[in-house]
Amino acid sequence: MGVTGIPKRMSRRRKVWLAVLAGLAVCLTAFFVWASWKSGQIIAELKSIADRLETNPGWENLETQPPVAAAVCIPLDGPCSQYAYRWASHQAYQQGDLEKYIHQVSLVPQELEKCERNPRFNAGGLDCRAVGIIDGWNVRISVHDYGPGDDNSTVQIVVNHYGY
Repeated sequence: MGVTGIPKRMSRRRKVWLAVLAGLAVCLTAFFVWASWKSGQIIAELKSIADRLETNPGWENLETQPPVAAAVCIPLDGPCSQYAYRWASHQAYQQGDLEKYIHQVSLVPQELEKCERNPRFNAGGLDCRAVGIIDGWNVRISVHDYGPGDDNSTVQIVVNHYGY
């Protein structure tokens, strides 16, 4: 209000700035709501691929990195989106297990390191994996143990993407 008690009219310039600020606030809010929704969708898609690997009774779920998803991404220090499971099987590796896991998730390996023991490497332990792409996502299945006498192998599936 002015000195006389009559309300002062807002200048046109001030109205334009307020409209621009309000529009910017709406756009930023819409972007963050969309990014959150899109990240949730990405995590669900990654999980659906990782869930294809069938675990056996007695497998112990080991801690992995929490799921990560980004609607907009510049991959500086890791994947933009990732979902992983890792288990201690409490069973010795059986010949053909890796191939069985590959078949379960419908992976066509672009890279395959067969499960063969080499006494000169890792005390004869297994370190094998299959890497490929499912629905545009990088998928890696790996199996490890600590040698021929180890009755516990570790099985891991990782689904990720490093950029859009």
